[in-house]
Amino acid sequence: MPMFVLAGIVLAAMSARGVEVPVKAAGLEGHWASDCQPIGKNGRHGVAIQITIKGERMRAEAQMYATNACQTPTFKLSYRGSIVFQRLADGSIVFDHMVRSIILTPQASDVVIQYNMEGDHGCGLQGWKINVQKSVAGKTCYPFSFPIEGTTLHDVAWLNGDALRLGAFPILWSNTVSAKRPTKPSSTVYHKVIGS
Repeated sequence: MPMFVLAGIVLAAMSARGVEVPVKAAGLEGHWASDCQPIGKNGRHGVAIQITIKGERMRAEAQMYATNACQTPTFKLSYRGSIVFQRLADGSIVFDHMVRSIILTPQASDVVIQYNMEGDHGCGLQGWKINVQKSVAGKTCYPFSFPIEGTTLHDVAWLNGDALRLGAFPILWSNTVSAKRPTKPSSTVYHKVIGS
């Protein structure tokens, strides 16, 4: 029996039992990107998200824009994490990742002015400057409350060809216990970038 057929049978058996497998075998490894998506009140702003998974490392960037056509960058949120557990189960990939850093970088003067206003405008931080990053791990940047560094988040991924959907990341950050692991995919679809 050819080795690749045998490997496929073993992987299928492991998937059926929900056995832990390497990220690459699970299919998560690679560079993934979303299309421009409208967000904010009445969908007036835009966001484009990129996620890169290589080995146990997970990186993501959410680029926010002033318009829903993803023009005029306003700020960027960068995430670094480590995948600490993954298994194939019931047509999905169950995985946990640990927060290493969550960084916010304002890219427009009006964003900096708003973030430096009194109150809760700037994630509870002051001294914001254009293109100068600050850690927002453990901070609330309305409407998001980000976990502290070292927190493990529990998520699920669904793969369909070159399309990836996640249950929580990077929209939901409260899934800090396995009981809060999502049970269905979010609406955001990521496509694998060719060559990744």
